[in-house]
Amino acid sequence: MLEDAFDFREAENIFKYTLEDFFKKKFFYIHDLLLNDEEIEALNYIFEKVCNHYPLQYIFNNADFYGLSFYVDENVLIPRPETEELVHLILSENKQDNLKLLDIGTGSGCIAIALKKNRPTWNVLAMDISEDALEVANKNATQNNVEINFIKQDILISHIPSLLPTFDIIVSNPPYIPFNEQEKMSLSTIQHEPSKALFVPNENPLLFYDKIADFALQYLNPKGKLYVELNEYNAEEVKKLLEQKGFIDVVIYNDLADKKRMLSAKIF
Repeated sequence: MLEDAFDFREAENIFKYTLEDFFKKKFFYIHDLLLNDEEIEALNYIFEKVCNHYPLQYIFNNADFYGLSFYVDENVLIPRPETEELVHLILSENKQDNLKLLDIGTGSGCIAIALKKNRPTWNVLAMDISEDALEVANKNATQNNVEINFIKQDILISHIPSLLPTFDIIVSNPPYIPFNEQEKMSLSTIQHEPSKALFVPNENPLLFYDKIADFALQYLNPKGKLYVELNEYNAEEVKKLLEQKGFIDVVIYNDLADKKRMLSAKIF
């Protein structure tokens, strides 16, 4: 069934990972198991969904991120390895205690939670426009035993509550994929992950970076830092946008796949 939908190597990996998630054991310990009829029926149902490009992470409501386990469903993006690199960059550059950090568009909460887990003294706030996503993020904060303040907020609106504090670090993995780039993406992502967390208008691909930059100029403390995940195809344009707005030390970082994927910037 899987080989009809995927190449052999991918089918083999999906088969192994599915069994590991299903039995909650490594494949080494289960590959000789004799399955009963109920287990076979359940697995066949799962494999059928996978062959129709339904993500395994949503089937088992679980995704691993930066050594932690997260609940995920169709209300949030599935955390990606490249976003782990963004978290690692922030942690490697900021070792101080008691910093104040804001995560814009938190989704599952993976960035905010991973940072708080590794920097327990930081004061972390996270925002998202989606109440359903915030519910997932709250669940993940509880699951990973961290305290984070979550608020519902649309970064695109002009009026942001003045009661918000200022921050030492602002981070975001915003929507950055123009609709005309969908052909470069997997069917599972296009069909099942939340489009509002992925896509931006073709005519305004820097929409969120523009708004986040303006917000950061207002809410970052002196010498504060902004970190964002990038679309490799317009990374240089984002860098230029931030420099035009007055940010300094704007640096693009390549991920492990050698794609322009992360950016950091500072204010005076």
